[in-house]
Amino acid sequence: MHDQEFPVFLYSEAYITIVHIQNISPHQIMENQSHEEAFTKKKPQVGHLRIFGCFVYICVPKDKRRKLEPS
Repeated sequence: MHDQEFPVFLYSEAYITIVHIQNISPHQIMENQSHEEAFTKKKPQVGHLRIFGCFVYICVPKDKRRKLEPS
């Protein structure tokens, strides 16, 4: 976030978003239920989620590039 000049005052919002997504995501240990679903007995709604972040491009130096190999 720092490299993208993301404002420091929004760091806490980013962390809150991460925790929220973890709480509504299913977990294998809990038989594919989320924490929220186990607590409330209702499937969590995900329609309010939006893309957060930006595209990232990586520059690989020419001497390290190889054909047909992943970056």
